[in-house]
Amino acid sequence: MNRKDLAEMLEYAADLMEVLGEGEFRAKAYRNAARNLEQQETDLSELAARGFKGVPGVGPALAPMLSEIVQTQEFPYLAELEGRIPPGVLELFRVQGLGPKRIRALWEHGVNSLEELVRWAEQGRIRALPGFGAKSEASLLEAARYALANLRRVMLPVGLEVARLLLTDLANAGFKAELAGSVRRGLETVGNLDLVVVGTPEQVRPVLGRYVEEVQGEVLLGRLEGLPLRVFCTPAASFGSVLVQATGSRAWLEAQGPIPPGLASEAEVFQALQQPFVPAYWREREHIGLSAPETTLTPPQLRGLIHVHSTYSDGSATLRQMAEAAIAQGFEYMVICDHSQTAAYAGGLREADVLRQWAEIEALNAELAPFRILRGIESDILPDGSLDYPDELLARFEVVVGSLHAGLNLGQTEQTQRLLRALDNPYLSILGHPSGRLILRRKGAEADWEAVLERAQQNEKVVEFNCSPYRLDLDWRLMLAWRDRLYFSLGPDAHSVEGLADIQYGLLFALKSGLSPERVVNTWPAERLLALKKRG
Repeated sequence: MNRKDLAEMLEYAADLMEVLGEGEFRAKAYRNAARNLEQQETDLSELAARGFKGVPGVGPALAPMLSEIVQTQEFPYLAELEGRIPPGVLELFRVQGLGPKRIRALWEHGVNSLEELVRWAEQGRIRALPGFGAKSEASLLEAARYALANLRRVMLPVGLEVARLLLTDLANAGFKAELAGSVRRGLETVGNLDLVVVGTPEQVRPVLGRYVEEVQGEVLLGRLEGLPLRVFCTPAASFGSVLVQATGSRAWLEAQGPIPPGLASEAEVFQALQQPFVPAYWREREHIGLSAPETTLTPPQLRGLIHVHSTYSDGSATLRQMAEAAIAQGFEYMVICDHSQTAAYAGGLREADVLRQWAEIEALNAELAPFRILRGIESDILPDGSLDYPDELLARFEVVVGSLHAGLNLGQTEQTQRLLRALDNPYLSILGHPSGRLILRRKGAEADWEAVLERAQQNEKVVEFNCSPYRLDLDWRLMLAWRDRLYFSLGPDAHSVEGLADIQYGLLFALKSGLSPERVVNTWPAERLLALKKRG
């Protein structure tokens, strides 16, 4: 847990209080404390050790509770608040555009689930409620349908963590087991958890205990963390055949024809199919007919971290802390990309802040050489397609990442023109998280992506794959289609030292997209990356 994690818990607790219509003063106090916690530069453990003294908004009532949360890693009051709200109402938080006050209003009028929200909006009943109208009803209907379609899915890291716990339990009990299904293939979201285990259902079931609800032949069925669980039990002699089948995808399996049964390893299966071994990440419908690349990206090939945040905007770690963490992980340089001034909600940098940050970067570079911090910015792409800040300031940044953060609901034609204009800007180096989507929360911008990516190619602009599991944007399917025509950056979009680990998802999706190391600009030396902007 870090400061940002604790602040998010406080914000969520305040949201729940507002949904319940109580504790208005306490909710404001929680939000105030959350904001002030994020602005601190001291580590959370140190803040807790001194009882949060000196943190504005954390008084004698809040401080002991926060210290206990840090010590126990649990927030009992938050669990209590959640327990007082029906699960269906909590689902409404998944709908873009719905805050706690509007959720309370919907709940008071009988909307108790996403299904109810969709039904009411389709019937034109939302617009009749106080504070809503026809326009907001239409946007809520679209957002609620999207949320409902993804309701029973979780983000990839959740699936991986749950699977890791099960695999550990099975290994400790002496069973050979492997991950299968969409989690093994590395999809952005997963709707079920599949494992293959050497053993019989009778042998395996006691290890999984309460997670198993029924047995169908050689398959144990159950549920874990809301995910349907399928455990395929097999003799060791058939492990490879069962693992290929259980991994999928269905479309890819159908394209292979019958999978030979009774083979102990996946390698034997591919030998029997008379084809080279196909990694699990290369078994989607989109990969049918394509050969997996011979040269793949590996962690040691990454020289630079591109797109990280600090306490200058909305990060929870200082420039020094981020730089020292990058050095410890073996990187040669780091591109700091705090938010620009228009993103005031995220502590966007005013010009004076930019100059102050540059001075600190210069001092740190002198101290930490040969490691280097590059002067970057995540500049908002404004509604007309221009970049935040005047040209004379943009010209002085070493790397400019331009990103959409607002206006994501523009029509496709208008959004496309906005992105094309941004790509025509000579100061833009990298198009950041192009669609602005948030996994399981919002679809992001709709645009003519072929036209956008063609313009990026024409103007020699790099396109980011945002590695945050909340974004994973640009969509890997588009990267696959453009893998030989564009250059991509893997941006962890890290807002904390821990967030640097999200580069692992960039590596995974680079493999899934078939990107050669040369096509990933993180493998370039800093000077080559800087030359992108000079060409602009």
